[in-house]
Amino acid sequence: MHDELYRSGRPEPKGSLRPADPPRRTVLVLGGGGMRGYCHIGVIRAIERLGLHVDEVVGTSMGAVMGGLFASGMDSRRIEEVASQISFKDYFRLNLLKFLVKGYRHASVYKGRTFHEFLRRWLPQQHFADLPRPFFCNALSLKTGKSRFFGLPGADDVPVGDAVYASACLPAVFEPMELDGDHYIDGGMTETLGLRLAKARTPDLVIAVDLSHRDLHAEMPYRASLPHILSQTYEMMGMALNEQNLHRYVDDKTVLIKPKVSHIGLLDMPDVSEIVRLGEREALEALATHPLTRYRCDPVVVAEEDRSAQTPRDHVRLHVDMNACIHCGICAATCATHGFAAVPIGDVVRKLHNYECTRDLACERNCPTGAIRLGNL
Repeated sequence: MHDELYRSGRPEPKGSLRPADPPRRTVLVLGGGGMRGYCHIGVIRAIERLGLHVDEVVGTSMGAVMGGLFASGMDSRRIEEVASQISFKDYFRLNLLKFLVKGYRHASVYKGRTFHEFLRRWLPQQHFADLPRPFFCNALSLKTGKSRFFGLPGADDVPVGDAVYASACLPAVFEPMELDGDHYIDGGMTETLGLRLAKARTPDLVIAVDLSHRDLHAEMPYRASLPHILSQTYEMMGMALNEQNLHRYVDDKTVLIKPKVSHIGLLDMPDVSEIVRLGEREALEALATHPLTRYRCDPVVVAEEDRSAQTPRDHVRLHVDMNACIHCGICAATCATHGFAAVPIGDVVRKLHNYECTRDLACERNCPTGAIRLGNL
């Protein structure tokens, strides 16, 4: 309601926190993360509750699935109903017969057909222009090694369900998607969060949801199974890719949300209602406290969040355990926002409260002794 009043130029309701300046064009970016992607539903629900308007959607992998459903006109309740139909039993069926016949020459561990049919049923649009809201998703060509951004001119005359399957097609998990004589796999293999494309759209505001957050001081459990090894490998690769991605593209027009979903494996079926609530909780707190979005939100919801939010999410706390620090200088060389500095007495924290931090966890992940801890993420 507030966005409709705002865009129409009519006076705001009394008590509104939103300043009277031109409306912003907003791009929502939903990152990959396997079954963790269900928390994107909660983020969309938070955006609805706060009265924020989204003009375009960019999605990768499971972010493309949820983003495509959102761009098709579904609200968060309907998306949750539809996405809940994805069951591990139905969508992760082993290709046992083909493995017996072809062995290692077969393309995937699981059958992708059921998942592909699900996407074509709920995203039946034959062209991206048929979607009510502009939508883009990325996939990687096995033929050229290039990323293809479906939805852009020249790549929009493609069935939406096929493009989303290509974007979500984890290699060795599902069979690659064949389109126009090429074969495509998960776009997250090179870019798990589509910030580059979002920036190319020249928006006024980017709301990005990154699912790569995890406690780097907690060891990951190991299971001697191919799906587990693949998912752990994809997760660690995605974190490394995101380090460069966030360093380059997170700026003063970006609100970055990092839901704490590391307890859910990429291929583990979660409790859908629980992870949706988690995504909604994280997004409400981040959007209602961040200066880029706080004054664009429904003031009633913001007031509710002010009573429950712990610390505004517009900065990151940096801490170094000097007993563990060996003064190697990697933190100072890694941080894109100069949060650390190399000085004669050793490497020190320059910004206890770093308002420029890109939240990529690079300093903490690359510290060889685990001396660095980041707070307020």
